[in-house]
Parts: sequence; structure tokens; C-alpha cells
Amino acid sequence: MSITKSLFAILLLTALILFMNCSTPKENKTLIESKIPPGHAKIIGVITEIEPVSDSSNLNDPCSKTPCVALVKVSSTVYGAAFPSISKDDIRIKFLFTLEKTTKELFPNMEETYPGLTVGQEFSALVSHVENIDKTAPKFQIYGYETN
Repeated sequence: MSITKSLFAILLLTALILFMNCSTPKENKTLIESKIPPGHAKIIGVITEIEPVSDSSNLNDPCSKTPCVALVKVSSTVYGAAFPSISKDDIRIKFLFTLEKTTKELFPNMEETYPGLTVGQEFSALVSHVENIDKTAPKFQIYGYETN
């Protein structure tokens, strides 16, 4: 009898360990979302329009020399906590490292480089939401991106 009880205990313990390591799709989604910082979302989008340079007040700012704001059609979104829902319409996003190819002239101390984005080009990025007093400023910002 003791061998049967021992075998049963081992099987029960193994089943419990396997059960605890399994996760449901809802739990998997939570794990994915937990990797996205609060106030951010991971998007895949396409540049639909690039706005011309409009602010030349700070000549040291790269956005006074090259375009930084674009309209983006978002095709896929994974939201982090406290990120507002993105509409189906194009959204305005400010690219803090510009929409041009990064160069040492624009960013002398920057190690990472980006190839630049053009109208019709698809990319993926981590977007942050910014509360602005200025209602004309973009509510979303991107530091870096990957072209698809």
C-alpha cells in the first residue's frame, strides 16, 4: 500500500506543478502587456503624411531643421497601463529623433541610428502618451522605431 500512496503523491505533485506553470490566453496577454511601460503602447503603423518643419524658435533643436511630426495610420496596438485608446483615424505623432535619417550633425552624441521614414512606410515603435496644455501639440511621441 505504501508504494501506491507514494506513487499517487508523486503523480499529484507533478500534476500540480504542471498546472501552476500553465497559463491561459488571458494570462499570456497580461504578460505581454506587462512588458510595456505604463503610459506607452507598442504599435505598428504606416506614415500617411509628414508635416513640414513649423518651429524654428530653437535652432539647436533638430525639429527646427527637419520634419518631426507625422500622421500615422495605426494597424496594430498593444496597450500598456494608462494608455488612452487610439482611434481608427490617423493620429499625429512627434518623432523626437526626427523623421530623417539620424546623422552626427543632428545628434552628435547619439550612438543609435535610425534610417528615416517616408510616406507609405510601415514601422513599429513604442509610443508614449503626453498630456499637453498646448492643444495643437501631438499627444503621442516616439523616440525610436524599427522599419518593417
